[in-house]
Amino acid sequence: MRRRVVRVALVEVLVALLGLLLVVGTMVIDDDPSATDGGPDATSTPSGTSSSTPSTTSPTSTPSDSPSATLTPTPDCEPDLALVDPDATPEARCLAQTLDEWRRTGVMGVGQQLNVSTSDYLAPLRRLEPQRVALVGFDLEELAKADTFGFEHPPVEKLLELAADGVVLTASWHTANPATGKDSFDVSWRDLDALLDPETPQAEAFWSDYDAKLDLLRRLQTGEDGRFQPAAVLFRPLHEANGDWFWWSAPDPATYRALWAEMQDHAAEAGVHNIVWGWSANARTHDEIIDPMTLVPELVDLVGLDSYDPVTDDGPPGLDLTGLAELAAAHPRAAIAETGPHGSKDGAWDPRVIAESALAAGLRPTYALLWFDDGNGKDGFTGRKQIASLRGGRAWLATCPDGLCPLS
Repeated sequence: MRRRVVRVALVEVLVALLGLLLVVGTMVIDDDPSATDGGPDATSTPSGTSSSTPSTTSPTSTPSDSPSATLTPTPDCEPDLALVDPDATPEARCLAQTLDEWRRTGVMGVGQQLNVSTSDYLAPLRRLEPQRVALVGFDLEELAKADTFGFEHPPVEKLLELAADGVVLTASWHTANPATGKDSFDVSWRDLDALLDPETPQAEAFWSDYDAKLDLLRRLQTGEDGRFQPAAVLFRPLHEANGDWFWWSAPDPATYRALWAEMQDHAAEAGVHNIVWGWSANARTHDEIIDPMTLVPELVDLVGLDSYDPVTDDGPPGLDLTGLAELAAAHPRAAIAETGPHGSKDGAWDPRVIAESALAAGLRPTYALLWFDDGNGKDGFTGRKQIASLRGGRAWLATCPDGLCPLS
C-alpha cells in the first residue's frame, strides 16, 4: 500500500514538472519576434523604396542583394561654384566640390576611360594596381549594351562601388543617329531642329533613347534602389560638336544650345538630379573645326577640350590646347576631357606631355581623361591609349598620389 502511494506521488510530481516545462516553453516561443503574425519582415522597407535609416546586410542576404554592410549618409558638400541644377543631389554637389578642391589646390586628376561593353572592362584599372586613378569614364551607349550581356560583375554595380571608394565618374554618350539608327559617326542626317519638334519621328527616337539613358543615370542616383551608395556623374553629352564627324556636329549654335537646354529640362522633369553638366569641344586641329566658344551651352558646370597628340607627326610631342584658355576664362571649371596619343602602335607616347602642354599654355586643367586601347594604330587615330599600355604610364601615375598630379 505504501509503495502505491509513493508511486502515485511520483507520478503527480512528474505531471506537475511536465506542465511547468510546457508553460515555460510557451513563454519562450511568445517572446520570439519571428513568431508574430507579421513575420521577420513585418517592419522592413518595401522593395523598390528607400529608407531614411542606413540598411545593414542580413547574414542570409546574397552579395548581389545587399553588397554594402552599411550605407553612409552623403556629407553636406558646398562646391565653390553653384551647380546649374538647383535640385542637385548631395552626391552631385560633393562631386563638384571634389573638382573644385583639385582646381583650388593646383592638382590635375588623372582619369581612365573604360569600355564597359566588354567583359573585361576593368582590365585598364586592374593593370594599374595598386595604383589608382582619380576618375573613371564610361559611355552610356556602351553601358546600355552591357546591361543586356549578363556580365558576372554588372558595370552599373562596379561603377557604384568605384564612386563609393572616392572615384569621380564621368560619362559621354555616343548616341545613335535618330534618323537612320546607325552609329554616332553617321552624318547622313544632321537636322537638330527636328529634335525640337516633338511631332517628328527623329525627335521620338532621340528622346526615347535619352529617356533610356536617364534611367541608367537614375540607377546610379538611387544606388540601385538603395543597395549601394548613391552616385553622381559628370555627364558630357553631344561632345565635340565643333568638329565634323558626329551627326550632331557643326550645328546652328542657337539650335544646339536649345537642344542642350531641353536635355537639361528633360532630366529635371524625369527626377534625375545626380548630373554635373559637362561640355567639351575638340581641339582646333584643322580649319573645318569651328571656334568652341560659339557652341558653349548657356548653363554648364564644366567645360573642356578633347585633344589627342598625333604620334605620326614630325613635330615635337605635345597637345594642341588652343581655345581652352578662352573656355576656362568664361567657366572656371575646365578640363582636358579626352586625351592621349593618336596612332600609337607601341605605346611609346609619354603621358607627362599632358601636364607639360597645359603648363606651357598657362593652364591648370581640373583633370585629364585618357581613353582605352581601341585598335592597332595603323589608321593614325586608334592605338594604345590607356595608361597601363603606355610604356611610361605606370611610372607617371606613381608620381600622382591617388591619381592627382601636381601642376607646378
